[in-house]
Amino acid sequence: MSTDSAGSQASQAMLHMLDYISTHDHDHFEWDDHGREESEAWLRPVQDAGLSPQKHKVFNHANKEYLKPPQPFIQIGPELGDSGSTIVYKVSPPDDQGYRRPLALKVIVCKENARPPGPDSNVRKLALQEVRNMVAVRHPHIVVYVASFEDYCISNRQVRQRRAAGTGARTVFRRVDQQIKRHILGIAMYPPAQCNLRTLMLDIASAAAHSPRTAEEENWMVQYLHSYFGCLSQAVSYLHKSTVRIRHKDIKPENVVIDDFGFPLLTDFGLSKHFETGQHSQGPTAKTLKYADPEAMQETQRDERSDVFSLGCVFLEMVTVLLGKPPSHAEEQLERMAGNADQVGEFKYTDALDNLQEYIDHLEQVAEDQLDALPSPSPDRPTLSTNLPPSMPKSQSFKQREKTRQIEREASLIGVIKVLRPIRRMMDHDYHVRPYARDLYPLFRHLYDIYESPGRCENCEEQMLTGRSRPPTRAPTIVGVAANGRQLSLQRTRSNSPTLAKSPTAGSFTIRRVRANSLYMVKQQASHSPTEAVGIAYPHNGHKV
Repeated sequence: MSTDSAGSQASQAMLHMLDYISTHDHDHFEWDDHGREESEAWLRPVQDAGLSPQKHKVFNHANKEYLKPPQPFIQIGPELGDSGSTIVYKVSPPDDQGYRRPLALKVIVCKENARPPGPDSNVRKLALQEVRNMVAVRHPHIVVYVASFEDYCISNRQVRQRRAAGTGARTVFRRVDQQIKRHILGIAMYPPAQCNLRTLMLDIASAAAHSPRTAEEENWMVQYLHSYFGCLSQAVSYLHKSTVRIRHKDIKPENVVIDDFGFPLLTDFGLSKHFETGQHSQGPTAKTLKYADPEAMQETQRDERSDVFSLGCVFLEMVTVLLGKPPSHAEEQLERMAGNADQVGEFKYTDALDNLQEYIDHLEQVAEDQLDALPSPSPDRPTLSTNLPPSMPKSQSFKQREKTRQIEREASLIGVIKVLRPIRRMMDHDYHVRPYARDLYPLFRHLYDIYESPGRCENCEEQMLTGRSRPPTRAPTIVGVAANGRQLSLQRTRSNSPTLAKSPTAGSFTIRRVRANSLYMVKQQASHSPTEAVGIAYPHNGHKV
């Protein structure tokens, strides 16, 4: 196994996705020609897929050696995920690369009918299709393709054949039979994730179940989870727009990763499909059964709103977690309502649609009960007919801090109630009733305003207003300090995002949030440095990405 060593070059710092995309940082990675495959059989499918030789390399070692994943990259820490035929690593680029940004490397063992495929096999073409789908995708909430490679090894076997029938000769013929022994595809992406959405939701539910103190310490995860509805809606909307036209086809919590800054990104385009020749398709489709839409399950006509159904299933689990329940609560309650609590087999949301409205009503009642259980009604309590107020600036007064927390909790519960009906529409059995992804963002936009941090996503706001997924490049705003030492109130910038770093304690991460660059104007204070950071332990719970 290749691991990070003291002799390797130092890694570059992690960049916010917007900075990474706007500076075209991924273009700095290019493969050289050393050890490159030259045969037409291997190179033609790469060309047909429209992949650049600077970005996609097929290795040829003259059968003298073979790359052992994650070679030629250098592994950093443990594997991020393992699903049998696919392993995800956190890596540094090869030592001969000037590019040193940490990456995620997805290594796929290519097989067709349990055997490695040939250079012109259909399985290889589908794998290269995944790569092609990623190349042109540039969105702050979707992982970025950096480079890819293939490697294979051949086994030579001598086959002995006896003389031909009917002849008296005892001639023995020998021929060499070559077979591909192993074939891998590696895809390097930015950024390497800290965890996936499933892990984050389980950690939130675990913190809520332990104690109020633990829940308070992990409150940053709840704050950020509120913002994921809008961000993921805009990511799917981007994929569906006319200039991209990609259906993801496998949206689930495991395929939403959380980066070092705490923001969500769609990943894993293994089941994606271009639909350039027509909006609708039908027939068999590879899918994750639990989150698959009814059209895919029944192999009937469908369009891009099949992704909206799967996203609605994910959102249903997210609101369940925001109400203090584990994500599995949705599955358990839907099975109970259907009288299938003891049923053996994989749960599928498609099979539970007849009871979906009952579960939505259940969640609404849970939210109402939690509202009624709050200590005392606040005069500032928001209503369903009003805009949800943003979080109040944190005061040094304990009483005011408690009032702020109560207002935030009230706003969160009201916000959850407001999104239950849109989620119900997203999961409608008839795809004609579901909204298009481009119409989702306004339905969830108010959830950004409940907490001071992280605030509204400037990329998603820009996409809603102009259709562009990235706002114009501008110089970052700097927090200033007046001569008397007081902190000056300035506009929030991307540097306000939290950063996750591995802590010295095994199995945990540390989040550091710079408080000075808040979205909302704050009163001048002399007691806090503009760059003060607060460390919060983030339990990883052993879950893999």
